Parts: sequence; C-alpha cells; structure tokens
Amino acid sequence: MVVTDNTRDDYLHVDLAPSFGELNQESVKMMDDELKIMISGTLHLLAKIPPSERIPPSERTWDKVMSTMMQASLLEPSDGKVDRVDKLLKKGVNVFKFDGSPDAAIVKEVQGWFSKLISDEDVLRSTKIDINVLAKIVAQTGATIDSFETLFYKNESHEKTMVDIGILRFPDISHPYFKVYRIKLVAWSQSERILMVQNDQNGITGEFNARNFRPRKEVIQGLTEKTKQKAIEETESLWD
Repeated sequence: MVVTDNTRDDYLHVDLAPSFGELNQESVKMMDDELKIMISGTLHLLAKIPPSERIPPSERTWDKVMSTMMQASLLEPSDGKVDRVDKLLKKGVNVFKFDGSPDAAIVKEVQGWFSKLISDEDVLRSTKIDINVLAKIVAQTGATIDSFETLFYKNESHEKTMVDIGILRFPDISHPYFKVYRIKLVAWSQSERILMVQNDQNGITGEFNARNFRPRKEVIQGLTEKTKQKAIEETESLWD
C-alpha cells in the first residue's frame, strides 16, 4: 500500500463477496422453493454488472448493487436497513502507530469500536475480520498519518480508504432472506496551526450499511411452472 497517494485504489477492496451461512448440498434442497427462485434470479441480475478490474474501475459498486436489487422484480426490501457511521478519534501525532507487537490497549479499543459499529453478530461471524487484521489496519493508519505529517504543510486534512468490502449473505433456513452489507474503513488526519498553537487529530472513520431482501411472493407465484423449476434447479446445482 502506498500510503502517501490517496488517489490509488491499493487497499483491501472486495466488490461483492458471497457468504453462504449454513447452505450446503443438503440444506439447500430443504429450503423453500421461493428462496431458491429468488437466489437464481438475483444471481442472473448481478452477473450483468461487470466485475472487478484494476483498469477500468469496477462497475460493481455498492450503489450499483443496491440499485439493481431494489429494482429486481423477484425481490422486495425487508426490515433490517442499517446506515451507520462512527469515528475512532485520537488527538496527537502518530497515536495509532506502533512497532512490533500491537499495543494491547489500542487493539482492545479498536475491537470494541468495530464491534459497536457493526452491532450484528451474524455479520461479524460471516465476514471473519479478526482483531489481528484490524490491528494491521490500525498500524497502517499510523504509517499514513506519519507520511501526511512529513509531506504536507499544516492546516490540511487528508484521508485514505483502508478497507471497502461488500458482502452478499445468501438465504438459508435460519435466515430466509438476502442480506447485503458493506464495511468501509477510512484513515484520516487533520492538522491546524493557529499562531503558535498546533492541534493534530487522526483516526478511523467506519461506515456500515446493510439491507435485507425477501422473495416478492406475488411475482414468483405468477411465473410459469417451467420457469420456476429451472430456477430451482439452477440454485440447487450451485452446491453440486
């Protein structure tokens, strides 16, 4: 990661990664047919959005995925909409930076902050971002801030995206709906000098967005039996 260049996309970036929960070859056959039809139709729609490429940039952005799913005839938005933003703020230069083993107090604080930001055990389990990964993000934040301090004048603000991932949580028997969510972490630094007094702040801004989608029963019921059966077979074949 080139921490001095905030125009580069060299951060942990996943356009739309799948999370299958309890689904496997046996459990998918026990799932409601309407869910199988919804899965098949949704995958066909998402496949039309060009996937990740370094050049040109991917079109599979969070906004594009959400727009596609909101307009999908086989889906309808359900409860569980979340749009949450929070900051982990520190005053002083290089507060987050550490060498060797991570500082236990900072790691614990980051862990608590991140868990509160997400506030969803299912997401935390399925995403599998552990504290060691977060500790590295915090360490990189320190390097970012250090570079800002040595390369730029005061009275400026700078930021760099560290993590931006989108997850499509597949329906299963325990969770009969699609859950689409996004986690974004941005490192930032703000410095200002008034006369002889200097104020430095740096931190991490976290964004968590989530939306649930269930089958639109009236549309699915209006499909032909042939279309329904083909969609069911397509979904079941994903785990063959």
